[in-house]
Amino acid sequence: MPKFATVSPTHVPGKKEYAWNNFRTGAYVAIGETWLHEDLSGKSMVEVADIIRASGPANETSDSIDEFEKLFSLSPGDYIAVNNTNDGLFGAGVVKSGYHFQKYKHDTGSASHDEFYSHFIEVEWKLTTYVRRVDIIQPGETSWRPYGTINVLPQVPSYIWRILGVNVPLPVDGKTTIPQSPKYIRPDWLLPVIQAVEVLHSDPNHQERAHESLVEDFFCALGYSKHQDIKYRQGRVDVTIGINERPCLLAEVKRNWDMSLQNSKGAIQQVYVYALEQGVRHVVVTNGDVYLLFDRLQGLSYESNFLGEFQLTTLTEGDLETIDRLKRESLEHPNLEELFKHLSEAFPS
Repeated sequence: MPKFATVSPTHVPGKKEYAWNNFRTGAYVAIGETWLHEDLSGKSMVEVADIIRASGPANETSDSIDEFEKLFSLSPGDYIAVNNTNDGLFGAGVVKSGYHFQKYKHDTGSASHDEFYSHFIEVEWKLTTYVRRVDIIQPGETSWRPYGTINVLPQVPSYIWRILGVNVPLPVDGKTTIPQSPKYIRPDWLLPVIQAVEVLHSDPNHQERAHESLVEDFFCALGYSKHQDIKYRQGRVDVTIGINERPCLLAEVKRNWDMSLQNSKGAIQQVYVYALEQGVRHVVVTNGDVYLLFDRLQGLSYESNFLGEFQLTTLTEGDLETIDRLKRESLEHPNLEELFKHLSEAFPS
């Protein structure tokens, strides 16, 4: 059975359709890093990983190695789609080649030539008309993972066969195997918030204030009181979470749905300045769907402070542990053993 991958056309906010059109007209998909324009043809993944570690920033190498490993795993005959986060698919097609290199192959829509992608595979597009997720996914199905540069599944989901008008292939033993998508969960206590996020996703004309409202709904579900614990626009901070009138978490809220750790560095730096000024330990950068969590007492850099991320519309069981760290009782009664451990790690042994 062929594998299936989804690829984001660019890391540049607001340029996804532009970058997709370059994929479409050029019959390819590409990935890249601003610092990696070296031909990786003929190299093993061990060699590729060594090149990435030697040339890339330490905080980005792990993700980059993972992305190239996924790209190299694709073969002619596999299926691929270009996603617009979780709103829909720009197109879908069949992989026609292995890895190729061409410096500055893919125009991502950035004004900087260094942000072009140089690593690509050829694709024969079967679908080039935009399709919304609500028109793709049927009850009981789970859609693609909406964020990340490239994601690979071992089998082609049934919704891809359906939108391409292809019957699900039969394996050699003649038995139909329905491809399994990742298992996402929708806890009852979070369901109203998740549904509100999905409604906002479908409204292209919404205002940024609507994202702040989603964040408020989320923290109310975690046990905080509206107006009492959750405050808007305290100085330059979008949302401040406080307990007993003492701020304990600052949230920087952005409108762009395509949010990731990699493309949110400006927002992270901005809210860190506010947290330093107010002496607040916990920091969140979010669009109301994706949440990036930081603990300023865990290490001495943004990267070491990073606790994790989750997306409400594609929650897994493992994400619930990360969410638990944001609940009112967790911030009101911090784990002292963990706190002292973090402080000790800041000093050389």
